[in-house]
Amino acid sequence: MTSRAAFVLSAFLACLSSPRLAGGGSLDADSAESSVLFDGAAESRAKAVAPSPAGADRERLEAEFRKQIVIDDHGDPAERKALDSMISRLLESASARELAAKFIKEDAKIELSFEDIPGSVVATVEGRKTIWGTRGFTETTKNPPRVVLNKFFMQYERDFGVGTLAHETLGHAFEAQRAGGDLGGIYLFNTDEEESARLVGWLVRTELEVKPEAEIWNYLQSPEENRESLKMGSVYYALTLTSAEMKDPVPAYEKRISDADKALAQLNGRTENYEGWNRIVDHLVNKHKMDAASFQSRRDDIANALKAIPAGKERLSDIKAALRGRLAYFSTGEGKLYLDRLAKEADNDYFRQKDAVILERRERLSGLLLGTAPDTSPPPPLAGQITWQQLSELAKKDKDSCPFGGLK
Repeated sequence: MTSRAAFVLSAFLACLSSPRLAGGGSLDADSAESSVLFDGAAESRAKAVAPSPAGADRERLEAEFRKQIVIDDHGDPAERKALDSMISRLLESASARELAAKFIKEDAKIELSFEDIPGSVVATVEGRKTIWGTRGFTETTKNPPRVVLNKFFMQYERDFGVGTLAHETLGHAFEAQRAGGDLGGIYLFNTDEEESARLVGWLVRTELEVKPEAEIWNYLQSPEENRESLKMGSVYYALTLTSAEMKDPVPAYEKRISDADKALAQLNGRTENYEGWNRIVDHLVNKHKMDAASFQSRRDDIANALKAIPAGKERLSDIKAALRGRLAYFSTGEGKLYLDRLAKEADNDYFRQKDAVILERRERLSGLLLGTAPDTSPPPPLAGQITWQQLSELAKKDKDSCPFGGLK
């Protein structure tokens, strides 16, 4: 088990005997989906749908909000400047201002920093830089909770990073300080906790006119299926349970171990597939003397995929280890008592209230996106670049009639 998987599992064990959330914890990762402006009606829709704290003085709100945040800039003025700009940009969102006012009123606090996050890479997609991997996480074992943002946000996709800041700070960190009591760390492993935070981040990004990523549309089309698809995204997601699954989590965890095995096999096949495309491009350039520059976008695609696969394998291995560790714990005397506690808390009013908040946020997000639709067309190819369809046709033609005997 890697250190990341061990962290989540040890946090879970720590929360069992603690009556307050400060004794429990979780590491949560923001969705790794990549992040065009809306039409002119977006602003009027936002004003009509999104709330705004009555009489809020924007500058005063920001000044008070900053008092709740301890910035760790590692002694680098550039990091502080970037984090300061993201906090200011965050409060341009009406939903963020509403939650920030509550954050201040309830005296919630966070520590905030940029960090290099293992497994994340900057990918080039049709000439545009985008971040792949974990975009941020919250350590709720810390007091105050520690919010970490991917350091790549200093250079790339800054507004998308502001949504991540909202997700972690006004979603996870705030909820960590509001929940507690007899629930302790139980709430951390209910899917409501993550779904609610995701909606906070999406609302903020949408109000800031960041182009909606595909994940938003997938979620709005089928929230239940989308939640299930997350389970292979991180150790934390894999350990979360719906209220119904809390009553008997063992079958759910066993199925996820099987799903992880299948996903690992698919990654192995994907590696062979992309390496094969690299060989095809090499052949077309070296033997057929085609312009190497015309394949650059496809080379980027292949390189991006191959860079991401090792991190994907590690993540799936971590997931399997964490799930097996949890199942082993459930077979112990203490674990059986915890299973009883999970089943009892599945019907807690807290989760019913969270469900209502989730529905409200979902409706607000749908309202903001009213009249828009997902862009299902692929981005136009860069001038002079071979498309995947053209590359596939070239490969087929080469296989059928290559004067050099085809790919070796």
